[in-house]
Amino acid sequence: MVKYVIGNWKLNPATLTEAAALAHAIGAMANDANCHIGCTPSFVHLAAVREILKHSSVWVGVQDIGAFGATGAFTGDVSAVQAVDLGAKFAIIGHSERRAYHKEDNSLLVKKITQAISAGLAVVLCVGETKSEYEQGETLGVLDNQLSVLNGLTVLQDKFVQDKLLIAYEPVWAIGTGLTPTIDEVVAVHRHIKANLQHLGVDDVCVLYGGSVNDKNAAEFAGCDAVNGALVGGASLKVQSFATIVEAFAQF
Repeated sequence: MVKYVIGNWKLNPATLTEAAALAHAIGAMANDANCHIGCTPSFVHLAAVREILKHSSVWVGVQDIGAFGATGAFTGDVSAVQAVDLGAKFAIIGHSERRAYHKEDNSLLVKKITQAISAGLAVVLCVGETKSEYEQGETLGVLDNQLSVLNGLTVLQDKFVQDKLLIAYEPVWAIGTGLTPTIDEVVAVHRHIKANLQHLGVDDVCVLYGGSVNDKNAAEFAGCDAVNGALVGGASLKVQSFATIVEAFAQF
């Protein structure tokens, strides 16, 4: 199965100059990488980053999209159609920070997924449990509830569309904390996610791991058959660290 290493830049960097430098560095990595590399700059840097990377194989995406339409009276939103027009190829949807800070729930995420796929964007759907849910043994139930947004989505019935769906398992308690689940826990969760997707009639979906992935632990994750790549936060802003992660996944 194809491997993916995607950098989620979040609200970084502060300036266009820094974003351009990061894009140039990532573009140089793509020439030797044996896996798909992606990055998600902020919306204000998207056009410039896409222009820098237009002749490379790097997948440029967005960190979120609006839920309600291609255009309209939705102040502050950026639609999937507008993102595609700027050259985006995929959208991260349902990241824990969006769920926490913007109170995004399943009903809203269904709309966002539909908007994205209808516009031709691939979707990286983020799922993950909080620390209290993890400690109480509720991880799998939480993930099943989050994955239920895919149940009955007519846009996912087409096999071509299914190929444009990725899942990113990001334990909320591991994001930016330096903490990670054990490898056995990650493998078990990834296998559970894939079984859940098969039950929903969605097969052969890549499942990425995210949550304090860095240059020190990437090789261990990359060596697991159940882990099809990584969604990388802070380490994606450090060129050498991100390159090391890409190299780790390119070896398997």
